[in-house]
Amino acid sequence: MLQKALKKNIRTIVYTQSRKLTELIALWAGNESGGFADRISAYRAGLLPQERRDIEARLANGELLAVISTSALELGIDIGDLDLCLLVGYPGSVISTWQRGGRVGRCGQDSALILIAGQDALDQYFMRNPQDFVHREPESAVVNPLNSQIMTPHLICAAAELPLDAADSMLDGDIATELLAKLESNGQLFRSADGRTIYANRKMPHRSINLRGAGNPFQIIAAQTDKPIGEIDDHRAFRETHPGAVYLHKGDTFVVQDLDIRRRKISVSQARVDYYTRVRGHKLTEILHVEDQKNIYGTNIYYGNIKVTDQVTEYERRCVRTQTLVDRIMLDLPPQIFETEGLWFQIPALIQHACDDHGVDLMGALHAIEHAAIGIFPLLVMADHNDIGGMSTNYHPQMGAAVIFIYDGIPGGAGLTRAAFADAQRLLDCTLKVVRDCPCESGCPSCVQSPHCGSGNRPMDKNGAVFILARLEAGGEPQDFDQNIRLPRAQLQPQKNPKKAPRDKRVQTSRELNYGVFDLETQRSAADVGGWHRADRMGISCGVIYDAHKKAFEFYLEDQVEHLIAHLHRFDLIIGFNIKRFDYRVLQGYSRFDFTTLNSLDILEEIHNHLGFRLSLAHLAQATLNSKKTADGLQALRWWQQGRVQEIIDYCKMDVKLTRDLFLFGRHKGYLVFSNRNQIKMRIPVNWQTDRFLK
Repeated sequence: MLQKALKKNIRTIVYTQSRKLTELIALWAGNESGGFADRISAYRAGLLPQERRDIEARLANGELLAVISTSALELGIDIGDLDLCLLVGYPGSVISTWQRGGRVGRCGQDSALILIAGQDALDQYFMRNPQDFVHREPESAVVNPLNSQIMTPHLICAAAELPLDAADSMLDGDIATELLAKLESNGQLFRSADGRTIYANRKMPHRSINLRGAGNPFQIIAAQTDKPIGEIDDHRAFRETHPGAVYLHKGDTFVVQDLDIRRRKISVSQARVDYYTRVRGHKLTEILHVEDQKNIYGTNIYYGNIKVTDQVTEYERRCVRTQTLVDRIMLDLPPQIFETEGLWFQIPALIQHACDDHGVDLMGALHAIEHAAIGIFPLLVMADHNDIGGMSTNYHPQMGAAVIFIYDGIPGGAGLTRAAFADAQRLLDCTLKVVRDCPCESGCPSCVQSPHCGSGNRPMDKNGAVFILARLEAGGEPQDFDQNIRLPRAQLQPQKNPKKAPRDKRVQTSRELNYGVFDLETQRSAADVGGWHRADRMGISCGVIYDAHKKAFEFYLEDQVEHLIAHLHRFDLIIGFNIKRFDYRVLQGYSRFDFTTLNSLDILEEIHNHLGFRLSLAHLAQATLNSKKTADGLQALRWWQQGRVQEIIDYCKMDVKLTRDLFLFGRHKGYLVFSNRNQIKMRIPVNWQTDRFLK
């Protein structure tokens, strides 16, 4: 159809359901279209930004006559005036169907939208029910705003655009509260000194947010040129760009040479091969929490949180022309483990016994139901097949029965299975209908087979799936909810708004912390001794310790350094400001003892680790305590040269007092205060409770 459109100079857009198919159609069309080869291009996520902009410009100005695209060109981009839209497979939702069709005929000219059905269950369902396709209402959008992986970057970006009001109802609830605390603790968000307003650390955090998937993408590098040619997100990397995988890019074929997980880089080499690759593996699921449950026909269906372990173990190489298996190659990849939302239903024992009596392959039947339910899932919820995962087993240890799981394929969940759970009866009805009405004898891609199956669609029993679903539909007495599932009974009850017991943020151990606050002044400056790295040559003019147990200040001069060091050894914790990088180095000139082994809290180090830059003691004291320093280090050096030792002691004592008061403030409040460039006072979270320091 594309070839005929090209010959008639009809400007065409072809939509596919996968990146690989986009590249394959572009490759096939280019090889078969003769003089039109240069006027066809693939367009998909994963191309470099400049490559996408070039394709968009060529399409808009008429230089390109056809583009083959994934959903990447579905909306948001002006690609000019087109005439024909070919949908290679049902897009997955009514909304996407008409959105893609809206790309043609935009100037009022005659245009056409043609759906070429694929072999999967949903496409064939509409081929058998065309009126449903034409008259179906648009789906409701589903989103899970409480998914921590989604909410985290949204909070950061929102705070950058407009500071957040801490009393905003959007920030109510345990999840938002915990995320805010985490983002404050790692320095991505800051709270105002009064605690009422929340600010972002960066002006443009949006630039580091990947819109095409959660997590950080892998970069794909061409080995011949060492230049990036694209990127791929986490959950696709192991399946599409594992070592040995065939990767298609703008019509060229590459073979993956290396998948560097630590550096998040994939090395590929261009090659001409006559095979394609497909991974195989296995999954495990663990039920973490049951949030809701109900009876559907003759079974119990549950909704809650689960943990999925997805392990890719090998890949197949299959001939492009015949699709016959060439060989299988083992892979050594770590499992992908994530928590998500899901629904699951058990097969009652009576039905399992009936399967045995009628010669039904139980595992094959469960596997077929799983595939059919996932295939028909977008009828209920606006979702792509790739957004949904599944797993079936003839015995799940937590349930003590055969179970079929369907879950959100996005870490944290996207709310898809939550919406499907609300209409679970319809899910089972449609699943039975699509399997029973398919004219094939033993199962095909139109009902129970899946091209994404990690076990190669084995075992598979279509007739067994109809047998089980029909008996479920016939009804029966569901088993008691608490009978089989192996979870604490407290977790079995639905918890719409679970309340957590209040936690004391200042947990203390029974033992009192014996701490000292320490500072010293020197006889010589860094310039006098040849640099800060020679602090051991600066010499002590005086040292002051605040002993918390005695509640007293004690000072030491140079001839008393041994007593000063002995005093430091008595404490559980030594607190100072820059003591690790300066004070201890000065003391190193008097002792061979390794002062870094002392249990120390360096407030400057803590501030630097949180903010990424340093603040002076004077700045923190002024912003947090509204107190000022009485002098500075240069003044103390001048006093030493003038023999005014008492003034040095008084100055050093004041610095120790300020350091102590900062520690006590942070220990009590859980934060210090600093002023940013706009002179807005903001909090720096700290954790200086006793249990952190007592070993």
